[in-house]
Amino acid sequence: MSRLTRAVRVIIKDISLRIGRNRQLFSLYPYMFSPAQLIFLTDCIKSVSDVPGNFVEVGCAYGATTVFLNKFMNDNKDLAGRNYYAIDTFRSFVAEHADYEIQNRGKPPSIKKRFKENKKAWFDRSMAVHGVKRVKSIECDATQFDLSSLAPIAFCLIDLDLYIPVKDLLPKVFSAMSPGGIIIVDDCQPDQMWDGALQAYQEFTRQRGIPAEIVLEKLGVVRLP
Repeated sequence: MSRLTRAVRVIIKDISLRIGRNRQLFSLYPYMFSPAQLIFLTDCIKSVSDVPGNFVEVGCAYGATTVFLNKFMNDNKDLAGRNYYAIDTFRSFVAEHADYEIQNRGKPPSIKKRFKENKKAWFDRSMAVHGVKRVKSIECDATQFDLSSLAPIAFCLIDLDLYIPVKDLLPKVFSAMSPGGIIIVDDCQPDQMWDGALQAYQEFTRQRGIPAEIVLEKLGVVRLP
């Protein structure tokens, strides 16, 4: 960064303080998980270090959590060589999935605007900027993707927010998992915007006769025997 660029940035930040436009220019906490939840995710990842298979994140948005988890993997020699796949539309929710939430689950039409300002190229660039080389991004509707092509899977984080995609993905991911693997479903929290994930998680565990395990208020866990 040139001296001129730095000087301009300093001036812009000083002005932003005076006019109250801080959010666009000052660092914000970039994660949709609390520190305790991030630590739990890393504990899960470390616990499957002896489990063969790939690591998969379905619904990665802008990639902040992807970077964090992969930095953690880089620091652990037993995990450094694993493949990591990040699957997302990179353009907000699939219309039919959002429409179901609006029409059948009472969610506001504004959910269609969430995560809209995103691109795969931006995600890939973020990985490169942070030196994360193992991540392979896949742009698609995850419900249309052949999860079996990534089998075996040792760890999978499903962060799709809505009922239909989580309901569709859980059995597919479960079938592709290695024994001893772990699936985490985000947003398993009642009475909030993304509680479709909780409904899908509860239906899945009930149908499979698996004990429901919700950790740190919103992380639904499925542990493969």
